[in-house]
Amino acid sequence: MRGYDGDFPLSDLEEQAFLAARKPPLFDRQPVTGATREDLDDDLVTAFLRSVRERDPHGLGRFPDDAELLRRAGVTLPDGTPTVAGLLALGVHPQEWFPRFVIQASAEPLPTDPAGSRARNQTTITGAIPRMLEEALRWARRTFDTSVVSAPDGTVRDQPAYPYIAFREIIANALIHRDLDHWSSGMAVEVRLRRDRLIVSNPGGLYGITVDRLGQDAVTSARNARLVAICQHARTPETGARVIEALATGIPIVANALAEAELPPAHYIDAAIRFTVVLRQQTVPVIHPGSNLNETELRVYDALAARTRSVADLKQELDLSAPNIRKALRELRSRGLVEQLGGQGRPTTYRRVSE
Repeated sequence: MRGYDGDFPLSDLEEQAFLAARKPPLFDRQPVTGATREDLDDDLVTAFLRSVRERDPHGLGRFPDDAELLRRAGVTLPDGTPTVAGLLALGVHPQEWFPRFVIQASAEPLPTDPAGSRARNQTTITGAIPRMLEEALRWARRTFDTSVVSAPDGTVRDQPAYPYIAFREIIANALIHRDLDHWSSGMAVEVRLRRDRLIVSNPGGLYGITVDRLGQDAVTSARNARLVAICQHARTPETGARVIEALATGIPIVANALAEAELPPAHYIDAAIRFTVVLRQQTVPVIHPGSNLNETELRVYDALAARTRSVADLKQELDLSAPNIRKALRELRSRGLVEQLGGQGRPTTYRRVSE
């Protein structure tokens, strides 16, 4: 496969993903074997029915019978069996059937954390999509650093490291648009908070749109059309907020929120079987003597700011191929910016040379 960082062979998993993408994705319409109407969350279903009847009274909302409305909305089949979309959006515990439809979130340890700490605030978020979305926001409020800022009118407020509204939109998109086919059943939505960036990734690349068009066109392209349609009327249980709008406003909301917070624009990476969003902190560039580095070298050097990393670590974080990472590391080492640790039978890692 030809990527922005080079050419590399497809893995078996990537081959499955590309073959699956040749047909319209309809997996969210399939029945969930063994599930029944009792596996739907009564509170979420009630809020869904109310929203449909209020917002679409002459369309889907015109059916007075709840069971018929749920069937016509694609939440259930005629025999009452929930569909994949219905269970993920309105289920009591969808992970009983889809154990990896979860959010795995963690933050990088702080310098003050005990020695040997590998992560902090590590959690696995489960439940139906509206409940997962609320729990993800609670995790962000517990985990993001905050600073005290003063407004021109003299008021003082806390400002999180990343805007909560941008984080919410990114998580909602990851849950709604993740791939649901069999090849991705072992993959979770992942959230990784580094000291200088926030990384959110989900299985499945973009569908019906390219990265360069994100936020530029009013295009609503849905991999999981049935799931999107249901989540337009799903409500979060605590606040009653909509899960999504499905009006192609998510990316502009993220862009505006980051601009207001004076943060760099989001970086979107479509790697065919995984889509990744990277938010970064505003940093003041440090000029190193003679370090006119190319983009790949700069990304690798930047990734080594927090701690030592292996080639595998850098490959996972930066979504670059291993050969290109090694090439960049050789150049950085030749300039005296990076040093190698280990080797000769020991794990090889790299770190910045102390400035």
